[in-house]
Amino acid sequence: MDLKRNVEAPGVPTTITSQKMTVRNQDGQAIFEETVVLTRGPLIVHSDKMVVLFKPRNHDSLVPSGEGMDRHESVRNSSSPTGPSTGSTMSNRSVNRVEATGAAHRVKIKYENGNATCQKAVYFVDREKIVLTGDPVAWEKGTRVSGKQITIFLAEERSVVEGGSHVRIEGEGQSHP
Repeated sequence: MDLKRNVEAPGVPTTITSQKMTVRNQDGQAIFEETVVLTRGPLIVHSDKMVVLFKPRNHDSLVPSGEGMDRHESVRNSSSPTGPSTGSTMSNRSVNRVEATGAAHRVKIKYENGNATCQKAVYFVDREKIVLTGDPVAWEKGTRVSGKQITIFLAEERSVVEGGSHVRIEGEGQSHP
């Protein structure tokens, strides 16, 4: 059974599913592991591990003491359905950035204008920007690009490839991962 949590960002809901989740309220982060999938509008990210870093919250929005969440509460696939819920501790938090990691080409990203693979992707929510490292490769509209680092600006529909960039223009009908 997958764990599924909604993490609200201004205007666009973010949903993350995984086999294991650890919430660290003191550190302002949630760690998702094993078959992780993030969905935020047209953006979909698959990875082995994902760390969600929240913006600092006001002291006014602290979780009531009766919620039952410890600062290092771990929720697993095998947890009791009557166990503590982590949704309330994250629902009033805004996501600052998301760091997705995996083995070679295990981080897979699909977005409105294309898709990409890499070993590490850092998504900066406020700037609608994803920085890909670890042998990144991206496909957009029949063009394959690779380099040391690829930065995708989602809202601007543009990408920047740095460090030994390589571009291959494929036929329109060519398939890609």
